[in-house]
Amino acid sequence: MKAKDVFEQEFAFERLMAIFDDRISETSTVGKDGVHPSAFTQSLDSEIGRIAEKVRNGTYHFTAFKQKLILKGPRKPPREISIATVRDRVTLRALTNALMSIFGDARLPPAHYIIEEISDFIRPLNDDYSFIQIDIKDFYPSVVHDELMHRLRRRIRYKPFLNLILKAVQTPTGDVDRGDRNPIGIPQGLSVSNILSSIYMTDFDSTAQSKFTYFRYVDDIIIVCKTLEAKRNFRLVSRRLERIGLRCHQLTDNSKTKIVPLSKGVDYLGYHLTPSLISVRKSSYRRMIENIMTVVTSAKYNANQAKILMRLNLKITGCIFNGKRMGWMFFFSMTEDIKQLQRLDAFVSRAWRRLGMEQYGHPKRFVKAYHEIKFNLSGSRYIPHFDDYTMDQKMELISVMLVRDIAEIATWTPDRINRQFLRLIKKEVAELEKDITPLS
Repeated sequence: MKAKDVFEQEFAFERLMAIFDDRISETSTVGKDGVHPSAFTQSLDSEIGRIAEKVRNGTYHFTAFKQKLILKGPRKPPREISIATVRDRVTLRALTNALMSIFGDARLPPAHYIIEEISDFIRPLNDDYSFIQIDIKDFYPSVVHDELMHRLRRRIRYKPFLNLILKAVQTPTGDVDRGDRNPIGIPQGLSVSNILSSIYMTDFDSTAQSKFTYFRYVDDIIIVCKTLEAKRNFRLVSRRLERIGLRCHQLTDNSKTKIVPLSKGVDYLGYHLTPSLISVRKSSYRRMIENIMTVVTSAKYNANQAKILMRLNLKITGCIFNGKRMGWMFFFSMTEDIKQLQRLDAFVSRAWRRLGMEQYGHPKRFVKAYHEIKFNLSGSRYIPHFDDYTMDQKMELISVMLVRDIAEIATWTPDRINRQFLRLIKKEVAELEKDITPLS
């Protein structure tokens, strides 16, 4: 299908309505105009129609993105996240869908695929080989628009498509004067950001893969090579990055960019990798402990103990929802360090017992969830498959989460039960996704 046809298909009225219903309607994110998705719904038909019309005639303009600053640690500048309005989120998602259809080869692979590839490659090697770990400085803010558009034009010739992309990346973030445009970079945090940055890196990736054992996930690069060649290879990669406007941290003490022997290992995508063992990195492990404690200690202030236990179990096992595997244990199912999971189970058990919660039931176990994921996922009843829930199971969950009598819920229409079930699950799933971010 031609780029023009893909673009028009994604920006058809019915498709835009589906994007709003599936991706945005149940969220609470508000952009700079202050419009909540629930308010947007009140004039949904006209708003969606206006998007389709303005995109079609080339008059669509994005509202300046709201700025959110994420702290990265002491003495480090915060990361700027751009938050779009509801209307622009619909438009950006349609744009993302169109780009992923045309540049399917530029999609980032799931993180666990990369971990598996690295693990398989390094397992038979010794310290004659080293990791080169490269972190690109200010990756998103450094993308050169002319370079990006050059790559896009190889497969897209339809001007309304290209112009809408350019408008998206040129839209400024924060308090700006009217008419200002962002001269460089891709706003971070938008649905379209990852696919555009990946398209930008396609030539670099292709060259690097032809020369090295090379892996990249957004701005984090891993190369495995002979130790004697590592410094030379780093200089080569660094120079090639500079050609496309990107700079990496240099090889200094405590830098994110480093050369280390395989036996010492590196932290990558939430894991610690060595030839002998894949484990969850310490910061990701501590983060899960903190998240568990947040849930467990909330029992002190919440009389709904059944809800607390259900939420804790969901943290432990994860779930399957909308055909996707969600949660910490799914993400870290590549770990080989079962002792880490056993320590988590012991921690949960102690915390639960210390608060006197045993009378309300016992939490599930990380070790059990790990084995179910690895060896029995399709037939497992231990891990919730929300897509397969019956009406009775949905009513039971709603009853627990909202403290409503199940007899009352049984009087609701099936449509109301389904809507309430989806609303509750989407909220819980959003919390699960926070458990594994940020990865770096």
